[in-house]
Amino acid sequence: MRRWSRRSRHLLLVLHYVTSVGWLGVGFCQLTLNLVALTTGEALLRHHSHEIAHVLDRWLLTPLALGGAVTGILLAVRSTWGLLRYWWVVVKLALTVALLIFTPVWLGGWVNEAIAATAAGAPGPAYSGVRADLLAGSVSVLTTLVVIVSVSVVKPWGRIRRRAVRAGPKPPRHWSATVSPRA
Repeated sequence: MRRWSRRSRHLLLVLHYVTSVGWLGVGFCQLTLNLVALTTGEALLRHHSHEIAHVLDRWLLTPLALGGAVTGILLAVRSTWGLLRYWWVVVKLALTVALLIFTPVWLGGWVNEAIAATAAGAPGPAYSGVRADLLAGSVSVLTTLVVIVSVSVVKPWGRIRRRAVRAGPKPPRHWSATVSPRA
C-alpha cells in the first residue's frame, strides 16, 4: 500500500479531530437542551428545546459522527496501529459503531416523541418517560464519547494476539521439489 504524503496525513488528522471534537460538542449541547427541557416550567421553551435538539441531530450530529468514524477508520487502516491489531482501536471502533446506531435510532426517536408530546402545549403523562429517556440517553452518549477520547489518549491494553492455527503437516512448497525430474 502506498504511503500517504505528510500533508495528506495531516489533513486527515485535522478532519478527524474537528469532526470528533464537534461530535463531542454537539453531545454537550444535546445534554444542555435536555436539561433545559427537564427543568423549565415553560411549555414553549420545553418544546423549542426539543426542536433545536432535532435540528442539531439532523444537521450536525449525524455528519460529524459519520465524519469522525470514517476519518478514524482511514487513519487506523493507514497507520501502524491498524484497524484490528490493538484492543484499544477495536474498542473505539465498537463504541463508535454502537453510537452510530443508538443515537439516530433511539435518541432521535425519543426527540421526535418529545416534540410531538410538547407540541400542544401541556405535555401528557407519557412525556415524563420520554424526557427521562432523553436525559439518560444524552448522558450515555457523552459518557461513551469521553471513554472513546480517553482510550485514544491512554491507549490501554495490548496488541491482539493471533491464535496459532494447528494444522496437519505442511504440504511441499513446490511439487517439483519432491519428485525427481528423471524418475
